Amino acid sequence: MNTGTQSFAVRPFARIASMHMICLLVFIAAVTKAARAEYKASYTILKEYVRVDVKADGSHRYQLERVIRIDTPQGVDNEGEQRFGYVGSLETVEILEAYTETPDGQRIAVPADQIRTQDVADDDEGRIFSDRKQKIVIYPQLAVGAKLYVRLDNHQHTPYFPGHFFFDEFFTAGLPVIDYRFVLVHDPRIAVKVAARPYQGDALLKKLSGFDMRGGPVAAHSDDPPGAVRYEFSVRQPTAIARERSQLASTDFAAWIGATSFPDWGALGKAYQARSRPHSEPDDAIRALAVSLTAKAASTKDKLRILHDWVAKHIRYLGVYVGAGGFVPRKASEILSTRYGDCKDHVALLEAMLHAVGVDSSPALINLGDAYRLPELAISNPINHVITYIPSLDLYVDSTAQFAAVGTLPTEDSDKPVIITATGEVRRTPRQAPTRDGMRTSSHMTMLADGRIQGQSVMHFKGTYAIDSRQAWHARQHKDPQNIVDSILGRNKESGTGRFNYGDPLDLNTEWVVNSFYELDAVANVPGKSAFSLPNGLMMATIFHTSAYRQITDRVTPFKCDVYNIEETTELKLPAMVAVDRIPKDVFYNERGIHYSASYNRHGKVLRASRRLLIDFGKTVCDQQDAQAWEKARLAIRRDVMSQVFLR
Repeated sequence: MNTGTQSFAVRPFARIASMHMICLLVFIAAVTKAARAEYKASYTILKEYVRVDVKADGSHRYQLERVIRIDTPQGVDNEGEQRFGYVGSLETVEILEAYTETPDGQRIAVPADQIRTQDVADDDEGRIFSDRKQKIVIYPQLAVGAKLYVRLDNHQHTPYFPGHFFFDEFFTAGLPVIDYRFVLVHDPRIAVKVAARPYQGDALLKKLSGFDMRGGPVAAHSDDPPGAVRYEFSVRQPTAIARERSQLASTDFAAWIGATSFPDWGALGKAYQARSRPHSEPDDAIRALAVSLTAKAASTKDKLRILHDWVAKHIRYLGVYVGAGGFVPRKASEILSTRYGDCKDHVALLEAMLHAVGVDSSPALINLGDAYRLPELAISNPINHVITYIPSLDLYVDSTAQFAAVGTLPTEDSDKPVIITATGEVRRTPRQAPTRDGMRTSSHMTMLADGRIQGQSVMHFKGTYAIDSRQAWHARQHKDPQNIVDSILGRNKESGTGRFNYGDPLDLNTEWVVNSFYELDAVANVPGKSAFSLPNGLMMATIFHTSAYRQITDRVTPFKCDVYNIEETTELKLPAMVAVDRIPKDVFYNERGIHYSASYNRHGKVLRASRRLLIDFGKTVCDQQDAQAWEKARLAIRRDVMSQVFLR
């Protein structure tokens, strides 16, 4: 489980593959049968009791009592140090009791000097610095079968938003839970919405056999504050399943319990606006810079493009904040002065610069990841990012995505619900589209007399494909070029030498084109009878790669399905002394949002191949039926890209 407003997240479970022990006679009798690896979670939550008491001003007390059982050696390695995070200036955390219960029943208390307080090494690859802290409980004498106990108190004396409270608990399908109980008690002077929802999807619930969630409002207890409102919930999940590849964020489908004082997501957005807008005012320095940069701009979009690109290029991604700084940007003047900031800061500075030249904008709260829906309650989770919305252009931009030109969003921002904080509207960003996103490659190759290949490929990228390619090549700059060549050729099951030529990845105003030049080791045994598949050379994002991506056809969780839009044309000149016996047959496939076509022809010693792959299910979130459709198509495509040219 993980909590949204509290940082008491149980760390991700480990995936365990354990081979059943079989005796020699059984092995001989079943020698043709493969041993089956079964998933086992690294630990089980035997007991987790949570109580939250909310005061009228939104401050609250969180109490946790938990017992977990270590079930695998990986659990011993991973769970021996339990971490409980909090924001130092807003909260206090006290570990009241902690002990290890050994498999034989002996209790060993965690000594006081083994309960440490530590500044958190924050996320975002060390580019966020805050006053987050964590209590670390270091358990003694761990072994498989041991139980770990902890009881703690957390007091959030200062809410993130004045007068407001929000809390959530999302469950993970990968972790068994024997006994979970949640109690919420709130002062009647603060209006709190409370809800609980089971896992979404009959197939998933069927796999999680025994799952049970129940509860709701109950009468206040005698020891509750006068007039208090009380809720109680219980959850049982004795069965766990392994995480499925490419599955969406758990907030899209997992069971959850949530509580919030915000009437809706729009109200949360407006609360963010109230705190962020005063920090987005332009001062004289911002105004002078914005005016000078846009002096020759002919339109609102030109002004946006110039200022967006300047912020993306000149404000490095870094955040330093304390207290509610996770929800409040720094002042725009400070961001410009220091030339760094996180997503909130990028948006605040861009808003100030746009305002200075007469362009209105608004922060837009969004999830940067694999969450594509908002829970019915405004509980903050899964919102973790801020981008900019331009109402006059009905356009979204993300200046932290420094390789995304205006008019293009990274896939992580695409087709996502957003809260426009200036108005409280809940909208949705555009999804990928073949008209905007894709790549086109043209290759010219010559086979030498000994079967080696000399060639050149020109790759044109647009939209999200261009963003990803620009970012990749920016990261590869100044690295050993042959290592890069070897890596790409290795993915193509080829070897050889080569080089690349491309422009400035940060020049967002030019088409993104990458040229490659290469010599491949022999792909055919010539002269004489031989056969070979058409080489890929130094191409990226090829249909060959895509066809190797096997889908899970019995999956039970939703997954992200991007738009695939790849065109490849190849011209191969053969040596004079070889003759062609057979070339691949043309292919046409068009079923359930998947189009693939391949055509082959020969003119003398020149072979020409054209391939086109377009996968567009008309949505970004796909299910088991979509996976089955893609796997069926993938096998047909794989047969084609592996087909051979026969020589004599």
